[in-house]
Amino acid sequence: MTKSDLYISPAAKALLAKERSYTAGGFAPVPAFFTQAEGSYLHDGDGKKYIDFIAMFSAVNMGHCNPYIQQKVIEQIQKVSLVNQAGHSASVAPFGENVCQRFGYDKLLSLTSGTEAADTACKIARKWGIAKKGIPANECLILGVGESYHGLSPGVWGLQDPSPQRKGIKFMLRSFFLKVTNNLDILQLIMEPLHGTSRDPQAEQDYAREVYDLCKAHNILFIADEVRQGAGKTGKFFSFQHLGPDVRPDLVTMGKSITGGFYPQSFILGVDAVLGVVGSYEIGSSYAFSPVGVAAAAAALEVIDRERLMEKAERLGEIWRGIVKGWEHPLVDYVASIGADSNLFVVEGVDAKRLAALCMHRGLFLYPRPRGLRISFAMTMDGEVLRAGVKILKGCLDDIDKYGAIEGE
Repeated sequence: MTKSDLYISPAAKALLAKERSYTAGGFAPVPAFFTQAEGSYLHDGDGKKYIDFIAMFSAVNMGHCNPYIQQKVIEQIQKVSLVNQAGHSASVAPFGENVCQRFGYDKLLSLTSGTEAADTACKIARKWGIAKKGIPANECLILGVGESYHGLSPGVWGLQDPSPQRKGIKFMLRSFFLKVTNNLDILQLIMEPLHGTSRDPQAEQDYAREVYDLCKAHNILFIADEVRQGAGKTGKFFSFQHLGPDVRPDLVTMGKSITGGFYPQSFILGVDAVLGVVGSYEIGSSYAFSPVGVAAAAAALEVIDRERLMEKAERLGEIWRGIVKGWEHPLVDYVASIGADSNLFVVEGVDAKRLAALCMHRGLFLYPRPRGLRISFAMTMDGEVLRAGVKILKGCLDDIDKYGAIEGE
């Protein structure tokens, strides 16, 4: 029997060729070109509709174009779009007070991207270590934890698992995450408390808790990077809250969905003893604490609370895990899932890129990762939409060997 091939449209091919000619950087995106989105649906230029199972790498946890956040952003843009470091925006003080009191911290700092937040948190940690612990500047180290992701800036790239790309940039070859010094007094640490990849979620939580306890025992500053796993997607607002009610990181980074996908804004929460070391002209950004970003973040917090989205995230995770377990599919190794965050791992020999490409052709949008699929549901996703997407996924697992070439793999 001859196997059929699957191709992307001529219009998509033309856009892909032009994009490759005129842009640089980024990841290796799945070749679908979107022109419209709402909730958990995406639409491309050919009029095709997709169920969104990636939520733009967790940047739209409240769904695409959330109407309430959209309304608040439009209202703010019609008043003033940018008041930067040259002056004061009237919305910053009440927003800062609200966020600090909500999460039990003293100060809030704003930046633009999640990577910038992680990078800056490490910068603050170094200053604290030098100024408050008396660590010589040439000995003050930031320690990373394997499988955490903090972005691709020069400051944090070396704190992550080694990659072929990083080896090609010589100044990044010095990495501390594999070298634990005997002198714990010179260390500060950054980690994503939950990576969402473990076969046993409890084991992952136990490990993170042990790392946190080690830091507290030795006065090691602990930075929780919540850019990806924050804003409610794990069923708690921050993933570190799964580690116990007594866990309070010294610094917490927020980004991605904290503004509902409407505006690039990130934040760092911290205790006064740490963020208090930041002086004038040391940390700042032209678009930090922008009126639009603050409006989007404030509205996102309202939506999470009013619509009880953290509870919905937990229910989505329960439905998803139950369905996959019921499959007992021979191509599925295991599913790592907590709340609306998930990773589905396939058995050896299954090409994850091919599987993701087939899902795209059948109207389900997600992203391949080593040995599987990276999946994130918007917390606003309806249970029936989830089941419809999962049905497509199972069909793709069933039919993966029935095709020849699958364009996009």
